[in-house]
Amino acid sequence: MIVLPRGKPVKERGRTLGMDWHEVLQKLHDGHFTGYLNFAADCGRGLLLFFRGQLVVIRYRMPDDVLDGEVALEHIFSASLSGHACLDIYRLEPGLAAEIFNLIEGKTLYQGQHRELLDIPFLLQRLKSDCFSGGLHVQAGDEVAIILMDSGHFLGFFHDGHPGIMTTADLTASVAWQPEAKIDVICSAGVPEWDLPDFFQELDPGSLWDKALLHAG
Repeated sequence: MIVLPRGKPVKERGRTLGMDWHEVLQKLHDGHFTGYLNFAADCGRGLLLFFRGQLVVIRYRMPDDVLDGEVALEHIFSASLSGHACLDIYRLEPGLAAEIFNLIEGKTLYQGQHRELLDIPFLLQRLKSDCFSGGLHVQAGDEVAIILMDSGHFLGFFHDGHPGIMTTADLTASVAWQPEAKIDVICSAGVPEWDLPDFFQELDPGSLWDKALLHAG
């Protein structure tokens, strides 16, 4: 499960103890929210991605496994009731959210490549020649950036604090140029916006939340 740059902050470092997950998710759904929720607890990390109110991705990462869908949401609910969890909510533009969905669901071609051993301009040229669609996910410590491409053409950058795709960046100050950075090359899943899934149609968050509350009690 990839770590994402921050979009436009809606809420950061909010405590989940006492929070009604069903109410929050329903409000985001009804409000046609586009963006993602980043959940962090002692036992794992969760990611929920929304596209125009559709809940298109649910992931939960533990030290030895990555869960998806209903099982992932159950773990997020359970961990949030522990009292040692927090939640960030970031807004994204729809076009960027769709690109992020396709990276999360895409195929990783190269993982954890060390920046200091790579010639990034050469790599980008190679991907251009191969008509590559997807992204280069770059991480150095807590800093993250994503370089997006479509059919070999450069789309732009996803940097901290920006809700959309940026077409310009100061590469000398970018995380991609830090020697300690590691790079993943991820091929897009290629799912069009009109065909994105919606977990609200596949599961009942309210019932799952009630179940989590019952078990916690």
